[in-house]
Amino acid sequence: MNLKHVFERHLENFFGLLIALNILHQILASTTLINDYPDWVYYFELFYQVSMVIYVAEIGLRTYLDRRLGFLGWVDAIIVLNYFILGGVYDLRAFRLFRVFEIYKHTRILFPSNTLVRTIYLQRFALLGSQIMVLSVLLVFSILIYFIEGGVQPESFGSIPDAMWWGIATLTTVGYGDIYPATLTGKILASLTMFLGIGMFALPAAILASAYYEEIQKKNFLVSIETITEIPLFAKLPIAALSKINQKLDPVIMAAKKPVFKKGDKADSMYIIEFGHVQVEIDEPVTLGPGDYFGEMGLLGNTTRNATITTLDEVKLLELTKEDLEELFNDHEVLFREIEDKIATINS
Repeated sequence: MNLKHVFERHLENFFGLLIALNILHQILASTTLINDYPDWVYYFELFYQVSMVIYVAEIGLRTYLDRRLGFLGWVDAIIVLNYFILGGVYDLRAFRLFRVFEIYKHTRILFPSNTLVRTIYLQRFALLGSQIMVLSVLLVFSILIYFIEGGVQPESFGSIPDAMWWGIATLTTVGYGDIYPATLTGKILASLTMFLGIGMFALPAAILASAYYEEIQKKNFLVSIETITEIPLFAKLPIAALSKINQKLDPVIMAAKKPVFKKGDKADSMYIIEFGHVQVEIDEPVTLGPGDYFGEMGLLGNTTRNATITTLDEVKLLELTKEDLEELFNDHEVLFREIEDKIATINS
C-alpha cells in the first residue's frame, strides 16, 4: 500500500474533520463563550497551535504527492504563512472550507454543490456575457436618471456614479428607498428600470438552471433502461433481463487521476463505463471508454486484480458485484459467452 493510497483513504478524512473543527473553533473564538471557561482557554489555544503545525505537514505532503501546489494549495499556504510569519493578524482558517469541499466532493451530500460550482465554471462565458448586458443597461439608465433628476436632487443624482447607486438598487429590485426620483418622468423611468431588472437577472438564473439540470442528469445516480441498452455487453439480452440488471448496477462517480482498483487487490466486482475514460496500467497501457467494461477477469478466475486501473478524466462507472454477476450468468448464458469471447480476444 503506497503513500498516496494511505493519504486518500485515511488521512484526507482526518484533515477534513480537523478543518471543520478549526472553523468551529474560529467561530467560538469570536464570542465570549471560550472566556466563560478559563480552565479550557489553554487547551483551545493549544488545539489552534497544533492544528497549524499539522496544516504545514499536510501542505507538504499534498505538494509532494501531487507534484504541484495548485490553487487551493496556495490558499492553504497563505493561511499558514499568515499564522507563522504575521502572527495571525487575521484568522483566515475559515478559507480552508474550500478544502473541505474538495476532500468530500464525491459524497452524495456535497456532490450537488460541487456540480453547481462546475456548472458555473462551464457556463462562465455565458454568465459573463449576461452580466456585461446588465452593466450596460445599468449605465444607460443611470445616465438617463442623471439627466432627469440631477438638477432637481443634486445631492442624490448630482453625478453619474451617484445615480448608479440608485440604478443598482432599482435594477436589482432591492429598492432601499434612500434615493428615489421626485419628478414624474423620473418615476416612469424607475418603473421601467424595475420591470427590466426582473427580466435581466432572470437570464443568468435560467442559464445556470438549464446547465445545472444537464449536469445532474448526466451524473444522475439512477441508471435508466436506455443507458443499459446502449452498453454492448447487454445488447443481446431480452428486455426482461435489462430491468433486473437495472436493479443490480450501482453507479459510481470518480474524479480524474484516481485509481479504481490496484494490482493485487481483491476482485469483488466488475465495472462498466457510462462516460469518461480509464487506463489499464500494463506494459503497453490501454485506454477504455464509454461502453467498455473491466474487472471481469478476476471475478471469473477467482483471482486478485492483475492490473491497476486509473481514471483519466471524470468518469461514471456502473458497478456489478461478484454475487450479482454470478446470478446473471445462471439466468443468461449469453452474458457469460460475451465475456469469455472478450477474454479470448485479449489473450490472443
